[in-house]
Amino acid sequence: MIAVIADDLTGAAELSGIGLRHGLMTEVRRVVPAVFGGGLLVIATDTRSHALEEAVAEIRDITTSVLGLGPQWVYKKTDSVLRGHVIAELRVQMEVLGFSRALLIPANPVLGRTIVDGHYYLNGAPVNESSFAKDPDFPVVSSDVREMLGDAGVVVRKVDEELPDSGIVVGEVGSVDDLAGWAGRVEAGTLLAGASGFFDALLAMRRAPVLYVSGTTYWANKQGSLDVEAVVELLKGGKAFIAGRKEELAEAVEKILSRVPVAELVIEGGSTAYAVLERLGIERLVPERELAPGVVRMRAAGFYVTVKPGSYPWPDGLSY
Repeated sequence: MIAVIADDLTGAAELSGIGLRHGLMTEVRRVVPAVFGGGLLVIATDTRSHALEEAVAEIRDITTSVLGLGPQWVYKKTDSVLRGHVIAELRVQMEVLGFSRALLIPANPVLGRTIVDGHYYLNGAPVNESSFAKDPDFPVVSSDVREMLGDAGVVVRKVDEELPDSGIVVGEVGSVDDLAGWAGRVEAGTLLAGASGFFDALLAMRRAPVLYVSGTTYWANKQGSLDVEAVVELLKGGKAFIAGRKEELAEAVEKILSRVPVAELVIEGGSTAYAVLERLGIERLVPERELAPGVVRMRAAGFYVTVKPGSYPWPDGLSY
């Protein structure tokens, strides 16, 4: 499970769309649920509209509740031009999560927003020369990132520079490649924060794996394995394929999922799919998208299940 805490509803919706694009079962909530099966949970707050003390108290409570769900990682969605109580909210989240460092990547070159040499630019011009300078609540009066955040202690670094062990680090981003570079530098004990571009890069880097399962009458012609250990290792690379008889497959899938969380099960063969779902105790499926005639992606408990008749061709974008 991945958790996002956003400082406004539009930001929450934006990141939920990115989650869907990456194949994650996604929900947007205003209140943290008591339980959450898996996928992407996006909590929409409105702290940008609140006074500082109220915003900090709300973020503390929400982060504490989210932590109780046991997420794999937590992302703090901030305003891309750093409006709001950014530093105060990051600090309280670091405290709750027990992290000594936060990595904040607010820029997104796809939208013309870059940070170069410590200054924020919008379409090549200093951001304080844009309409954001007239924001009624948080006017942007400087392009200097530290001044924008109101904290001279913030450290600004380029993607190839060494990072401090603690504190809040703002990463410079001049290109899309820089976003990917920052996503590749993520370390344990660091709160990840920023705008949509960084989140997209993180999901691309840390995409949950997909397990392909084939139990059709043609299974003997496929290059699959029922070696659970081997499949678990393959899934670390993003995907794996197993083939065999349905009873063996159902048992193997159960063992594999107890070891590695997946984003999606793609199952070839109706009888095989039924056996796997029965073994996993899945009784409810919610159809979300028809990928091709007879090929349907459905929401299950914490991941997607896509089924395909054995004699049907693989649709574009789904084949192993």
